[in-house]
Amino acid sequence: MNQNNLVLTTLSDNPEYFEEVISLIEEEFHYTNNHHYERDFAPLVNPLNFDNCFLYVEQETNRVVAHLGVCLRKMIKGESEISVALIGGIVTHKKHRGAGLFKNLMNHALVQYQEKVGLFILWSDLENIYEKFSFFRTGGLVQTGNRNLISADKPLGFEKKTFDQLSDKEFDEVVACYKNFNEKYFFTIKREDKEWSIIREMSSIDLYVKKNKEKIINKYFCINKGRDLTHIIHEISCSNKRDFLSFARELTQFKVWLPETELESFPHSEVFYTSFIKIASSEILNIFLAEITKNELRILNTQDNLIEFQYREDKFKVSYKDFLQYLFGPKPLVEFAKYDLSLYITGADSI
Repeated sequence: MNQNNLVLTTLSDNPEYFEEVISLIEEEFHYTNNHHYERDFAPLVNPLNFDNCFLYVEQETNRVVAHLGVCLRKMIKGESEISVALIGGIVTHKKHRGAGLFKNLMNHALVQYQEKVGLFILWSDLENIYEKFSFFRTGGLVQTGNRNLISADKPLGFEKKTFDQLSDKEFDEVVACYKNFNEKYFFTIKREDKEWSIIREMSSIDLYVKKNKEKIINKYFCINKGRDLTHIIHEISCSNKRDFLSFARELTQFKVWLPETELESFPHSEVFYTSFIKIASSEILNIFLAEITKNELRILNTQDNLIEFQYREDKFKVSYKDFLQYLFGPKPLVEFAKYDLSLYITGADSI
Protein backbone atom coordinates (compact mmCIF):
# COMPACT_ATOMS: atom_id res chain seq x y z
CA MET A 1 0.00 0.00 0.00
CA ASN A 2 1.23 3.48 -0.83
CA GLN A 3 1.34 5.46 2.42
CA ASN A 4 1.50 8.67 0.38
CA ASN A 5 -2.17 8.02 -0.28
CA LEU A 6 -2.94 8.30 3.45
CA VAL A 7 -3.79 11.33 5.55
CA LEU A 8 -3.15 11.40 9.30
CA THR A 9 -5.84 13.44 11.05
CA THR A 10 -7.98 13.59 14.20
CA LEU A 11 -11.69 13.35 14.87
CA SER A 12 -11.51 16.95 16.05
CA ASP A 13 -10.39 18.08 12.59
CA ASN A 14 -12.66 15.62 10.78
CA PRO A 15 -15.66 14.72 12.98
CA GLU A 16 -17.50 13.47 9.89
CA TYR A 17 -15.47 10.24 10.21
CA PHE A 18 -16.80 9.44 13.69
CA GLU A 19 -19.42 6.87 12.64
CA GLU A 20 -16.91 5.19 10.34
CA VAL A 21 -14.33 4.96 13.13
CA ILE A 22 -16.91 3.30 15.39
CA SER A 23 -17.97 0.92 12.62
CA LEU A 24 -14.35 -0.05 11.94
CA ILE A 25 -13.68 -0.73 15.63
CA GLU A 26 -16.86 -2.75 16.06
CA GLU A 27 -16.23 -4.74 12.88
CA GLU A 28 -12.62 -5.60 13.70
CA PHE A 29 -13.43 -6.31 17.39
CA HIS A 30 -16.36 -8.54 16.33
CA TYR A 31 -19.11 -6.61 18.10
CA THR A 32 -22.68 -7.84 17.89
CA ASN A 33 -25.80 -5.72 17.50
CA ASN A 34 -26.40 -5.97 21.26
CA HIS A 35 -23.30 -3.96 22.18
CA HIS A 36 -21.96 -0.56 21.18
CA TYR A 37 -18.37 0.62 21.47
CA GLU A 38 -19.46 4.26 21.61
CA ARG A 39 -21.51 3.55 24.72
CA ASP A 40 -19.07 1.17 26.43
CA PHE A 41 -15.98 3.33 25.91
CA ALA A 42 -17.55 6.78 26.04
CA PRO A 43 -14.55 8.52 27.71
CA LEU A 44 -12.37 7.69 24.69
CA VAL A 45 -14.72 8.53 21.81
CA ASN A 46 -16.76 11.32 23.39
CA PRO A 47 -16.62 14.58 21.35
CA LEU A 48 -14.78 16.19 24.28
CA ASN A 49 -11.88 13.84 23.49
CA PHE A 50 -11.86 14.10 19.68
CA ASP A 51 -8.52 15.99 19.76
CA ASN A 52 -6.91 12.78 21.01
CA CYS A 53 -8.44 10.36 18.51
CA PHE A 54 -5.97 9.80 15.65
CA LEU A 55 -6.88 8.14 12.37
CA TYR A 56 -5.55 7.37 8.93
CA VAL A 57 -7.83 8.12 5.99
CA GLU A 58 -7.15 6.70 2.53
CA GLN A 59 -7.48 9.58 0.06
CA GLU A 60 -8.40 7.46 -2.93
CA THR A 61 -11.44 5.89 -1.24
CA ASN A 62 -11.97 8.48 1.52
CA ARG A 63 -12.24 5.60 4.00
CA VAL A 64 -10.87 5.28 7.55
CA VAL A 65 -8.24 2.52 7.63
CA ALA A 66 -6.76 2.84 11.14
CA HIS A 67 -7.44 4.49 14.50
CA LEU A 68 -5.80 4.96 17.90
CA GLY A 69 -7.23 7.00 20.78
CA VAL A 70 -5.74 8.54 23.91
CA CYS A 71 -7.41 9.76 27.10
CA LEU A 72 -5.41 12.21 29.20
CA ARG A 73 -6.24 11.69 32.85
CA LYS A 74 -4.82 12.22 36.32
CA MET A 75 -4.22 9.46 38.83
CA ILE A 76 -4.33 10.31 42.52
CA LYS A 77 -2.79 8.75 45.61
CA GLY A 78 -3.58 10.63 48.79
CA GLU A 79 -2.73 14.25 48.05
CA SER A 80 -0.36 13.43 45.16
CA GLU A 81 -1.34 13.36 41.49
CA ILE A 82 0.31 12.25 38.25
CA SER A 83 -0.77 12.86 34.66
CA VAL A 84 -1.20 9.68 32.60
CA ALA A 85 -2.24 8.82 29.05
CA LEU A 86 -4.64 5.90 28.61
CA ILE A 87 -4.46 4.35 25.13
CA GLY A 88 -7.25 2.38 23.45
CA GLY A 89 -9.46 1.96 20.40
CA ILE A 90 -6.46 0.60 18.48
CA VAL A 91 -7.58 -0.85 15.16
CA THR A 92 -6.37 -1.32 11.57
CA HIS A 93 -8.63 -2.44 8.74
CA LYS A 94 -7.83 -6.04 7.84
CA LYS A 95 -6.98 -5.07 4.25
CA HIS A 96 -4.28 -2.67 5.45
CA ARG A 97 -2.54 -4.71 8.12
CA GLY A 98 1.20 -5.21 7.81
CA ALA A 99 1.72 -1.76 6.29
CA GLY A 100 3.01 -0.16 9.49
CA LEU A 101 -0.06 1.95 10.23
CA PHE A 102 -0.38 0.75 13.83
CA LYS A 103 3.32 1.42 14.43
CA ASN A 104 3.05 4.89 12.93
CA LEU A 105 -0.02 5.79 14.97
CA MET A 106 1.52 4.49 18.19
CA ASN A 107 4.79 6.34 17.64
CA HIS A 108 2.87 9.50 16.77
CA ALA A 109 0.86 9.30 19.99
CA LEU A 110 3.93 8.56 22.12
CA VAL A 111 5.73 11.59 20.71
CA GLN A 112 2.67 13.82 21.17
CA TYR A 113 2.33 13.08 24.90
CA GLN A 114 5.85 12.06 25.95
CA GLU A 115 6.52 15.28 27.86
CA LYS A 116 2.96 15.79 29.07
CA VAL A 117 2.46 12.65 31.18
CA GLY A 118 4.41 10.43 33.53
CA LEU A 119 2.98 7.12 32.34
CA PHE A 120 1.31 5.56 29.31
CA ILE A 121 -1.23 2.82 30.15
CA LEU A 122 -3.08 0.38 27.91
CA TRP A 123 -4.91 -2.95 28.13
CA SER A 124 -4.18 -5.90 25.84
CA ASP A 125 -3.08 -9.53 25.76
CA LEU A 126 -0.55 -8.92 22.97
CA GLU A 127 2.56 -8.82 25.14
CA ASN A 128 5.12 -9.32 22.36
CA ILE A 129 3.75 -6.45 20.30
CA TYR A 130 3.64 -3.86 23.06
CA GLU A 131 6.99 -4.75 24.61
CA LYS A 132 8.50 -3.49 21.33
CA PHE A 133 7.25 -0.05 22.39
CA SER A 134 8.58 -0.54 25.97
CA PHE A 135 5.15 -1.29 27.44
CA PHE A 136 5.38 -3.98 30.11
CA ARG A 137 2.79 -6.00 32.04
CA THR A 138 2.50 -4.17 35.33
CA GLY A 139 0.26 -3.96 38.37
CA GLY A 140 -1.50 -6.58 40.42
CA LEU A 141 -5.27 -7.05 40.29
CA VAL A 142 -7.04 -9.16 42.90
CA GLN A 143 -10.14 -11.22 42.08
CA THR A 144 -11.83 -12.20 45.33
CA GLY A 145 -14.16 -14.99 44.15
CA ASN A 146 -15.41 -16.94 41.15
CA ARG A 147 -19.21 -16.72 41.29
CA ASN A 148 -21.20 -14.68 38.80
CA LEU A 149 -23.48 -12.22 40.54
CA ILE A 150 -27.03 -12.19 39.23
CA SER A 151 -29.86 -9.90 40.30
CA ALA A 152 -31.24 -12.52 42.70
CA ASP A 153 -27.90 -12.55 44.54
CA LYS A 154 -27.71 -8.82 45.18
CA PRO A 155 -26.77 -7.98 48.78
CA LEU A 156 -29.60 -7.00 51.12
CA GLY A 157 -30.76 -3.42 50.72
CA PHE A 158 -29.14 -2.77 47.33
CA GLU A 159 -31.09 -1.44 44.36
CA LYS A 160 -30.06 -2.08 40.75
CA LYS A 161 -29.81 0.97 38.48
CA THR A 162 -27.63 2.45 35.75
CA PHE A 163 -25.83 5.79 35.98
CA ASP A 164 -28.26 7.42 33.57
CA GLN A 165 -31.22 6.39 35.77
CA LEU A 166 -29.97 8.25 38.85
CA SER A 167 -31.67 11.44 39.97
CA ASP A 168 -29.44 14.50 40.32
CA LYS A 169 -29.38 13.99 44.09
CA GLU A 170 -28.49 10.30 43.79
CA PHE A 171 -25.80 11.03 41.22
CA ASP A 172 -24.20 13.64 43.51
CA GLU A 173 -24.19 11.07 46.34
CA VAL A 174 -22.39 8.51 44.17
CA VAL A 175 -19.83 11.14 43.17
CA ALA A 176 -19.33 12.03 46.84
CA CYS A 177 -18.61 8.38 47.72
CA TYR A 178 -15.97 8.15 45.01
CA LYS A 179 -14.30 11.45 45.92
CA ASN A 180 -14.38 10.90 49.68
CA PHE A 181 -13.29 7.27 49.61
CA ASN A 182 -11.79 5.95 46.36
CA GLU A 183 -9.73 9.04 45.59
CA LYS A 184 -8.39 9.14 49.16
CA TYR A 185 -7.82 5.41 49.74
CA PHE A 186 -6.70 3.92 46.40
CA PHE A 187 -4.16 4.82 43.71
CA THR A 188 -6.88 5.53 41.18
CA ILE A 189 -8.21 7.82 38.46
CA LYS A 190 -9.21 11.30 39.59
CA ARG A 191 -12.56 12.22 38.09
CA GLU A 192 -13.33 15.83 37.26
CA ASP A 193 -16.83 17.11 36.46
CA LYS A 194 -16.17 16.50 32.73
CA GLU A 195 -15.43 12.82 33.32
CA TRP A 196 -18.44 12.38 35.59
CA SER A 197 -20.71 13.93 32.96
CA ILE A 198 -19.54 11.29 30.47
CA ILE A 199 -19.88 8.43 32.97
CA ARG A 200 -23.42 9.53 33.76
CA GLU A 201 -24.39 8.68 30.17
CA MET A 202 -22.86 5.16 30.31
CA SER A 203 -25.98 3.01 30.42
CA SER A 204 -23.99 -0.19 29.76
CA ILE A 205 -22.66 -0.36 33.35
CA ASP A 206 -24.94 -1.95 35.96
CA LEU A 207 -24.90 0.03 39.20
CA TYR A 208 -26.03 -1.27 42.59
CA VAL A 209 -26.65 1.36 45.26
CA LYS A 210 -27.57 1.25 48.95
CA LYS A 211 -28.99 4.09 50.99
CA ASN A 212 -28.61 4.73 54.72
CA LYS A 213 -31.35 5.66 57.16
CA GLU A 214 -31.26 9.24 55.89
CA LYS A 215 -32.00 7.98 52.35
CA ILE A 216 -28.50 8.93 51.16
CA ILE A 217 -26.46 6.58 48.97
CA ASN A 218 -23.47 5.53 51.06
CA LYS A 219 -22.43 2.36 49.21
CA TYR A 220 -22.36 1.31 45.59
CA PHE A 221 -20.68 -1.11 43.23
CA CYS A 222 -20.45 -1.41 39.44
CA ILE A 223 -20.66 -4.64 37.46
CA ASN A 224 -20.54 -5.36 33.71
CA LYS A 225 -19.77 -2.89 30.94
CA GLY A 226 -21.46 -3.92 27.73
CA ARG A 227 -19.67 -6.97 26.38
CA ASP A 228 -16.58 -5.99 28.40
CA LEU A 229 -16.11 -7.00 32.06
CA THR A 230 -19.09 -9.35 31.99
CA HIS A 231 -19.98 -10.48 35.54
CA ILE A 232 -17.00 -8.52 36.94
CA ILE A 233 -17.57 -6.15 39.87
CA HIS A 234 -15.01 -3.60 38.76
CA GLU A 235 -15.73 -0.64 41.03
CA ILE A 236 -16.69 -0.59 44.69
CA SER A 237 -17.16 2.44 46.90
CA CYS A 238 -18.61 3.57 50.19
CA SER A 239 -18.69 6.70 52.29
CA ASN A 240 -15.58 5.94 54.37
CA LYS A 241 -12.67 3.54 54.87
CA ARG A 242 -14.17 2.10 58.04
CA ASP A 243 -17.04 0.50 56.13
CA PHE A 244 -15.02 -0.69 53.13
CA LEU A 245 -13.77 -4.08 54.32
CA SER A 246 -17.11 -5.23 55.71
CA PHE A 247 -18.81 -4.09 52.50
CA ALA A 248 -16.21 -5.84 50.30
CA ARG A 249 -16.56 -9.04 52.30
CA GLU A 250 -20.29 -9.09 51.54
CA LEU A 251 -19.24 -9.55 47.90
CA THR A 252 -16.19 -11.79 48.40
CA GLN A 253 -17.73 -14.89 46.80
CA PHE A 254 -18.31 -12.99 43.55
CA LYS A 255 -15.84 -11.80 40.90
CA VAL A 256 -14.75 -8.58 42.57
CA TRP A 257 -11.65 -6.86 41.19
CA LEU A 258 -9.56 -4.87 43.66
CA PRO A 259 -5.98 -3.59 43.63
CA GLU A 260 -3.20 -5.84 44.93
CA THR A 261 -2.95 -3.67 48.04
CA GLU A 262 -6.08 -5.48 49.26
CA LEU A 263 -4.52 -8.95 49.02
CA GLU A 264 -3.75 -8.98 52.74
CA SER A 265 -7.46 -8.63 53.47
CA PHE A 266 -8.40 -11.23 50.85
CA PRO A 267 -5.44 -13.65 50.99
CA HIS A 268 -7.04 -16.45 48.97
CA SER A 269 -7.73 -14.28 45.95
CA GLU A 270 -6.31 -14.76 42.47
CA VAL A 271 -3.87 -12.09 41.26
CA PHE A 272 -3.79 -10.92 37.63
CA TYR A 273 -1.84 -8.27 35.75
CA THR A 274 -3.60 -4.92 35.70
CA SER A 275 -2.32 -3.40 32.46
CA PHE A 276 0.64 -2.54 30.26
CA ILE A 277 2.60 0.52 31.40
CA LYS A 278 5.32 2.58 29.73
CA ILE A 279 7.30 5.35 31.40
CA ALA A 280 6.81 8.66 29.58
CA SER A 281 8.41 11.70 31.23
CA SER A 282 10.76 10.59 34.01
CA GLU A 283 10.69 14.18 35.26
CA ILE A 284 6.92 14.07 35.82
CA LEU A 285 7.19 10.61 37.35
CA ASN A 286 9.98 11.79 39.65
CA ILE A 287 7.88 14.65 40.99
CA PHE A 288 5.15 12.17 41.89
CA LEU A 289 7.60 9.69 43.42
CA ALA A 290 9.25 12.42 45.48
CA GLU A 291 5.89 13.28 47.05
CA ILE A 292 4.81 9.68 47.58
CA THR A 293 8.13 8.41 48.96
CA LYS A 294 9.15 11.59 50.81
CA ASN A 295 12.22 11.82 48.55
CA GLU A 296 13.38 8.26 49.27
CA LEU A 297 13.10 7.16 45.62
CA ARG A 298 14.29 8.94 42.47
CA ILE A 299 15.02 7.99 38.87
CA LEU A 300 18.53 9.17 37.99
CA ASN A 301 18.90 8.11 34.37
CA THR A 302 17.21 6.12 31.59
CA GLN A 303 19.28 4.59 28.82
CA ASP A 304 19.31 1.45 26.64
CA ASN A 305 16.21 -0.02 28.30
CA LEU A 306 17.83 0.36 31.71
CA ILE A 307 16.76 2.61 34.56
CA GLU A 308 19.21 3.88 37.13
CA PHE A 309 17.48 4.90 40.34
CA GLN A 310 18.38 5.87 43.85
CA TYR A 311 16.60 4.51 46.88
CA ARG A 312 17.66 6.30 50.05
CA GLU A 313 21.46 6.28 49.84
CA ASP A 314 21.90 3.40 47.41
CA LYS A 315 21.90 3.39 43.60
CA PHE A 316 20.63 0.58 41.37
CA LYS A 317 20.35 -0.17 37.65
CA VAL A 318 17.56 -2.46 36.41
CA SER A 319 15.42 -3.03 33.31
CA TYR A 320 12.31 -0.92 32.69
CA LYS A 321 10.13 -3.97 33.26
CA ASP A 322 11.72 -4.77 36.61
CA PHE A 323 11.49 -1.18 37.80
CA LEU A 324 7.80 -0.90 36.88
CA GLN A 325 6.96 -4.15 38.62
CA TYR A 326 9.10 -3.28 41.66
CA LEU A 327 7.02 -0.12 42.01
CA PHE A 328 3.50 -1.00 40.86
CA GLY A 329 3.47 -4.81 41.16
CA PRO A 330 2.50 -7.53 40.85
CA LYS A 331 4.39 -8.43 44.00
CA PRO A 332 6.14 -5.07 44.36
CA LEU A 333 9.56 -4.90 45.93
CA VAL A 334 9.27 -5.26 49.70
CA GLU A 335 10.84 -1.84 50.22
CA PHE A 336 8.35 -0.23 47.82
CA ALA A 337 5.19 -2.10 48.88
CA LYS A 338 4.65 0.41 51.70
CA TYR A 339 3.82 3.10 49.13
CA ASP A 340 0.63 1.22 48.09
CA LEU A 341 0.96 2.01 44.38
CA SER A 342 -1.09 -0.87 43.00
CA LEU A 343 -3.32 0.69 40.32
CA TYR A 344 -7.12 0.65 40.62
CA ILE A 345 -8.42 1.81 37.23
CA THR A 346 -12.04 0.71 37.13
CA GLY A 347 -14.27 -0.14 34.21
CA ALA A 348 -15.79 3.30 33.81
CA ASP A 349 -12.33 4.76 33.17
CA SER A 350 -10.46 1.94 31.45
CA ILE A 351 -10.35 2.04 27.65
